[in-house]
Amino acid sequence: MNKRILFINNYTTASTIPASIAAAGYRVDILLKSEAASREPDMRHYDLIILLENPYAASWIACEKIRRSTATPLIVISANASTETCVKAINAGADYFIRKPFGPLELLARMNSLLQRVTYNQPMPLIS
Repeated sequence: MNKRILFINNYTTASTIPASIAAAGYRVDILLKSEAASREPDMRHYDLIILLENPYAASWIACEKIRRSTATPLIVISANASTETCVKAINAGADYFIRKPFGPLELLARMNSLLQRVTYNQPMPLIS
């Protein structure tokens, strides 16, 4: 599988999520919150973006910023389980909002669902 995933960790602790994604065959690049200002990647080069949000931060603000530069599918993972936060993130551009705790199989299923939709929506090449 050659799908590239950008994992943005806005949380202060390390996450095991990227290892689970890589074990499923995806190529994962990690951007830590502390690196974001100095190493802003071109998000258009990724097939999917996953944002691990800090429970004290507004995930919808990050979604708006990401959407200003790319239409790449976006999944937000957050410990903030409020419906209001979920709705704001989706209205700001998140394709999925996953509340913690969750299992890696749920994340992989949602990733595959988004990636299949993007693949199916690609224009077919013209044959001459």
